[in-house]
Amino acid sequence: MSEPSVFRQKAEMFEQRADSAADPISRQHYREMAAHYRKLLVEHLDSRKHEPAD
Repeated sequence: MSEPSVFRQKAEMFEQRADSAADPISRQHYREMAAHYRKLLVEHLDSRKHEPAD
């Protein structure tokens, strides 16, 4: 499995956990984790865009 798909899956997983979290603190934590993985995905895709072509 490629890194981008792993980042995307983890972001989706944390969003689902946030949606089902019982308390606001957990909900916020899971949303922050989802945002973190979305940011990693964007950074990864940006870095690949700037790699020299072979």
